[in-house]
Amino acid sequence: MKRTFDLRLASCVLAIALAIAGACHALAPRTYVASARLMLPDRIVKLESAAFDPVEARSHLSSKLSQYPDAAVLDAPTLVGARRSLPLDLALGAGLGLAFGAGLTLWQQRRRRQVRIERELVPLLGNPLLAARPAQPDALRALARQLGDHWFGAGRKLLPVVSAGQGDGRSRVAVQLARHFAQMGVRTLLVDADLRSPSVHRSFRLPNQRGLAELLVDRPVQLAAVEENLAVLVAGQVADDPLELLSRPRLLNFLRAAARPFDVVLIDTPSAQRGPDHEIFAALAGGALLVVRPGEDAARISRLRQRLTFCRARPVATVFNR
Repeated sequence: MKRTFDLRLASCVLAIALAIAGACHALAPRTYVASARLMLPDRIVKLESAAFDPVEARSHLSSKLSQYPDAAVLDAPTLVGARRSLPLDLALGAGLGLAFGAGLTLWQQRRRRQVRIERELVPLLGNPLLAARPAQPDALRALARQLGDHWFGAGRKLLPVVSAGQGDGRSRVAVQLARHFAQMGVRTLLVDADLRSPSVHRSFRLPNQRGLAELLVDRPVQLAAVEENLAVLVAGQVADDPLELLSRPRLLNFLRAAARPFDVVLIDTPSAQRGPDHEIFAALAGGALLVVRPGEDAARISRLRQRLTFCRARPVATVFNR
């Protein structure tokens, strides 16, 4: 994404520079050049005088000719109109545009602050309920136990898994946590609410049919019992706008009903980069588990935290997915 952004920025700057160069060329005033060729005893010289006003150009040329009173005139004084070279103006504009674009890109890259280690998340997210952990089996197993004690143990059933950008490993973390809860003997439901780019069904080799999308439009739905204590609701086939589907009252009814047979309901949501879908679940749950990859832009994490605050949802825990 970063490389694509840089290419778009460079292309935009180049196009603007060429447009400005073309406009300046078209609007540039005409220059008049008066010239004459003289024969001197030892050489032949050509005298020229340029000015925006033809009278002024002729006048300057006459002044130069007066300096050679005894010279023979080979070519009578002439006056021609001239403009700047269009290819030269465009080449100069392109060069200046590329230089400006390169400088702007370099400035943005230096300005962009990346999050590389877990402790750098605290200034961005505040103090979450649970400390940041790496996405390793032992750490995720310990995180599942702590979530059971401090989040689900307080009577809560719902926890969405969110991330700032695509490719952060959010779905993989959601699947691993769901399996850890099931292995602990906790009745767990994993819901793929990423209607924009579903992937949970591939982790369990399930067909992406009869899932959340079908439930929201009142079509046949099927929960898949994939492991002991673990059921999965895939995303399903989406025919309408995902955000409009998730905004329907049927979603809240479903989550309330799921809280009866299940002790843990994990929701895999689309990345914040894809849209505000995650905010619906964060608002319903009152919190969210964040997945962050090394090198993530600190500004994007800050914006995600702001959106969670707007939804009155707190960061419950953070998984640093290397």
